[in-house]
Amino acid sequence: MSTAIAPANEASARSARGTKPGLAAWIGYAGIAAVLLLFVVGSPFFLTASNIATILTQASVFGIAGVGLAIVIIAGGDDVLNGGIDLSTSAVAGLAGTVTALAAAAGTPGLIAVLYGVLVATAIGVINGISVTLGLRPLLATLATMGVAASLELVFSQNLKIAVSGGFFEAARGSVFLGIPLAAWLMILIGAAGWWVYGKTSWGVNSYAVGQNPTAAQVAGLDPRRYRLASYVLSSALAGLAGTLLVARLSAAVPGIGTQILLDIILVAYMSMIFSRRRLVSVAGTVLAAVFVAALDNGLTLLGVASQWVGAAKGLLILLVLASVTLRGRKNR
Repeated sequence: MSTAIAPANEASARSARGTKPGLAAWIGYAGIAAVLLLFVVGSPFFLTASNIATILTQASVFGIAGVGLAIVIIAGGDDVLNGGIDLSTSAVAGLAGTVTALAAAAGTPGLIAVLYGVLVATAIGVINGISVTLGLRPLLATLATMGVAASLELVFSQNLKIAVSGGFFEAARGSVFLGIPLAAWLMILIGAAGWWVYGKTSWGVNSYAVGQNPTAAQVAGLDPRRYRLASYVLSSALAGLAGTLLVARLSAAVPGIGTQILLDIILVAYMSMIFSRRRLVSVAGTVLAAVFVAALDNGLTLLGVASQWVGAAKGLLILLVLASVTLRGRKNR
């Protein structure tokens, strides 16, 4: 590692020394284990192979989009108001899915149609990245593009469901390898690549440095704008890919479906801190959190809990995780 970035990493190192798993972390692990045990005891179907495959398939959509949001938070910091945030991810996923479905309905081969969707999503990521690097608050900039993407989705689809069919989408929906659905394999591969880039390379170390202390990183010679621009582009591209998987899973692009997964995407990205020894947002933790949230959805449904209470449970989890972030920030001042 270059000595030039040492000042930027000193703050991170100080933070890391004081962030070994403590009582709060172990309580978090115990809580997750208790919830899963409750589902195992409460439903004989929870641990069946078909149900586990369903959980993994459900996790893949907001897991992949969540990895993108995690990358934005890593490079922008975990301050919800002023740090890295991308509220447009779910709307971008919906728009990308609609573009993909329209292209497929027009006779475009499935893989090319997916590419169209991801390219549209990436273009919105470029707009987000440029807006943030020009000084706009990420919360407001991505809120604006979220509105644009959601409107474009309705305009393109004319607020109608667009069915998709064909070998590619059927393969994306139903193919299994070694007992694991194809969509889940994609999430695992993206998670592994993100874990390596943000955990083992200088790009990842510098991204964390920029997110933790941008002033020190800039003094050390890093350009925070470069890392943040790249993070928003990656976030939107992954959201677009997640949107196409959602279309494949539902066999159709459903207007407004993207915005329904915003809560899940935010939850899994911030919840990744529970799985991080340094209590930082991480790519690998996001994938684990996605599987847990999908299991939570699935388990509560198997236990007969009404869907509105499932949303309430997720909202409560977000409050707990954000409260943990706030308390950690005050402790580190």
